[in-house]
Amino acid sequence: MEDTLDVQRHSKYFFTLSFIALIALAIFLIKSFIITLVYSFVLSYIFYPVYKKIAYILRSKNLAAFFSVCIIVLLIIIPLIFTANTLISESLQFFQQVKDIDLSTFDEKIRAYFNINIELDEYIKDGLNKFSLTVAKATSDFLVSIPQRILHFFVMLFTIFYMLKEGKALFTKFNEHIPLKESHRRDIIAKFSNMVYASLYGLVVTAFIQGVLGAVGFWIFDVPSPILWGLVTVILAMIPFIGAWVVWLPASLFKIFSGDLFNGIGLLIYGMLIVSTIDNIVRPKIIGSKAKIHPVVVLLGVLGGIQVFGLLGIIIGPLILSIMELFFDLYIGDKTNRV
Repeated sequence: MEDTLDVQRHSKYFFTLSFIALIALAIFLIKSFIITLVYSFVLSYIFYPVYKKIAYILRSKNLAAFFSVCIIVLLIIIPLIFTANTLISESLQFFQQVKDIDLSTFDEKIRAYFNINIELDEYIKDGLNKFSLTVAKATSDFLVSIPQRILHFFVMLFTIFYMLKEGKALFTKFNEHIPLKESHRRDIIAKFSNMVYASLYGLVVTAFIQGVLGAVGFWIFDVPSPILWGLVTVILAMIPFIGAWVVWLPASLFKIFSGDLFNGIGLLIYGMLIVSTIDNIVRPKIIGSKAKIHPVVVLLGVLGGIQVFGLLGIIIGPLILSIMELFFDLYIGDKTNRV
């Protein structure tokens, strides 16, 4: 009897160690595609309602998944290509305009108003030279990595196709085997859904609206490269405690100190009343009571997520921290109940 028990115990240990070793080997094999897979999962989750509607109309999972992938490409990739071309053109124009600008009058006004001696021309030219080297290196690295990026793009679309088609069954199976109480599983799933909704619509959509309004304002009030600064506004508007004002306020002050009072004051009023105010109007209406995300969680999640996952880290970063917070709450709740 003891020999039988030992065999069973050793078999259990052997299976567990083999399973861990296989997981480690699998992660090693796909480590270069992990970020791509994360992108695929998030995009599949976001566009799953679109897939469901198409599948209901066409009565075919394959066709619905195919058309959903086509929609993702049209909505994301084509606008990115158009935006990239516009940004390259505007960035070159902006570089040239800043290099040619005479800041001597601006320096004199700063000395007169604030009694500070500062050489903006030297600082800006030095910064532009360093930034030019950084851009040149980034461009070179990007061109070299184009074949690899095409491969990752194909893997992403391929994964999205099958996640849309088979994701619900996989999720149901995964949910059934999570070693947690049923109530805890429901809490985690609800938190996950609410966090994705809040991150996507509360952060991204609101920031996008602010960026569009900012670009319109920059164009109206004669700020060079409005699309470039509109994109910068989108990115900064997603970060708590920073926001869109970091773009429109310096631009309006620069206009005012340069003597362009009409456009400077106009942009200042436009930024305060429209660009920044829209955040307090749109975000609560979009999110409602879906998820209350702590500002510190959002800040750390966005900054850390961008560093690890790129642009999609804006959603993934806060999501990871919020799920960790939920697990911590569940652990504290269970511990309190046991006491």
